[in-house]
Amino acid sequence: MDIRQLKYFIEVVKSNFNLSLASQRLYISQSALSQFIKSFEDAENVELFERYKGRLQKLTPAGEIFYDNANKILNQYNGMLSEIREGSTQLKGTIKIGIPPLILGVVFADLIAQLIINNPSVKFEIIEKGAYELSKMFLVDELDFAILLQPTNIDPNIIDEHLLQKDELSAFMNVNHSLSVKEKIDWGDLNNKLLATLDPSFIIQHQLQRKFDKYGITPKKTTMSSSWDFLMLIVKNSEFITVLPSPVSNIYFDKNIIQKPFKDPISWNVLLCRRKKERYTKLQLFVFEYIIDYFNTPKKG
Repeated sequence: MDIRQLKYFIEVVKSNFNLSLASQRLYISQSALSQFIKSFEDAENVELFERYKGRLQKLTPAGEIFYDNANKILNQYNGMLSEIREGSTQLKGTIKIGIPPLILGVVFADLIAQLIINNPSVKFEIIEKGAYELSKMFLVDELDFAILLQPTNIDPNIIDEHLLQKDELSAFMNVNHSLSVKEKIDWGDLNNKLLATLDPSFIIQHQLQRKFDKYGITPKKTTMSSSWDFLMLIVKNSEFITVLPSPVSNIYFDKNIIQKPFKDPISWNVLLCRRKKERYTKLQLFVFEYIIDYFNTPKKG
């Protein structure tokens, strides 16, 4: 007797031994169902049902034992199928995402939390390094995804780029700073000023230096850090100015700090990058679409 026939037998019992009703539920003819029962009993030399004038009345002792075992087997079979189906649809594996610390804190914190919570069977390895180091790892295929700034300066034949967020850099300073009254900052305004900037491991520092060279800017004094929130603390109660991505103001609130845009701003465009391949894994495709959808969905508030 196979699984299908076990289902027939169990349905006969559940239908109160009414072959007409059982056959309707099983979508087979009553004669075929009756023949199945007789053939099995003859083949196994056993009676599963007690009969009266040819009609099934109840299970025999052997039938009771067989019914209990049939239910157990069918439950195990259904459980096995459920596990197979779940395993075929449930995402499992490891995803490595390289994200510069500044972008991770300002843009990706909520997204990463959602990915981890909503996909418990997936291991997310977040590689928190500067953009230059991440670019090297990306080129040797050590990352599934890299979050980089535009332009990446990576061969377009190798990289698949998708714009996630378009923004620019702003100046942050104490509300009483002499430049705080200006609507927009000229780069020349930074000449001979105290500046607190990110260290050279950040692309932003190199972008700033190009602007300084272009406008002939020489800061009075410069202090550097790899921590953007530390830079904000420096400017809070001093004459220092820092230059950071505008979205910093969305997560760092302080009444003593004011944000000012530049007349000739530096773009801060965040990209989702992956190596060009003929085929991506199911997990890679899922994470890619998840990130794209997250940034395409309007945020409340």
